[in-house]
Amino acid sequence: MSFTDMTFSFEAVRWLLLSAIGIYAWFIGRQSASAAELLELRTRLTTLEAQMAQVPSQAQLHELVATVASLRGSIETVAARIEPVARSVDRVETFLLNKK
Repeated sequence: MSFTDMTFSFEAVRWLLLSAIGIYAWFIGRQSASAAELLELRTRLTTLEAQMAQVPSQAQLHELVATVASLRGSIETVAARIEPVARSVDRVETFLLNKK
């Protein structure tokens, strides 16, 4: 074995070692990007869960619709009872205006 053969062997080992380091660095960089994406997704999920905790459930919405319908009926009943009173007030007003 001559010195030139040993130099070639060292060059080949050096290239193999540099290639292995390059592939390792690329793989680690890819893993850290994946970890950053995972952290972003976890943050978004936590935010979404916090927002969804404040959204009313279907049962609560159904109860709200029933309450609004009940209030609508009550308002219509009050309006029907006020109408005769309004007519009486109009008659009294007309009487007082014509008396002068």
